[in-house]
Amino acid sequence: SLCLAACSTMKPADFALNRPVFEPDKFFSGRTESVGVLENRSGMPIREVRTQTTGTWNGGVLRIEQDLTMTGKPPTHRSWRLRRIDDHHFEATANDIVGTARGEAQGNVFHWSFTLAASPGNPLANVTMSQWMYLQPDGQTMVNHTTFRKAGIVLVQVTEQFRKKR
Repeated sequence: SLCLAACSTMKPADFALNRPVFEPDKFFSGRTESVGVLENRSGMPIREVRTQTTGTWNGGVLRIEQDLTMTGKPPTHRSWRLRRIDDHHFEATANDIVGTARGEAQGNVFHWSFTLAASPGNPLANVTMSQWMYLQPDGQTMVNHTTFRKAGIVLVQVTEQFRKKR
């Protein structure tokens, strides 16, 4: 429970001095891939998760096309539009999120949250996603931890490693 208390008060600013500096718009420009695991509420792995992304610039907006596969599920595609607001703040829209995602990058960390339309057209199926991304010392690897919640209750979590492709 100590970890839960510490995690609930964690802020991106707590990582401001960590290096290398994580700039999500630069990291996701070009090609990245990830591999990870979806865990149930008890922390038990239930599915493997993989993504392939390609980020291209269109003016001041990074267009990110992401293909997601999970064992036992059909593949999905997410189209992001990511925009830098200032040195530390970002916002994005995507085809399966409700409204706008907003996030903050400090030091080697990026955190954002948004509402995912888990079943588009059915607002009762919407879930809240919170992602904490940690750029690793090599500057090419990022660890992402995503928590899915409904009415404040954790449904599942994903831990994955992203890698920039050359």
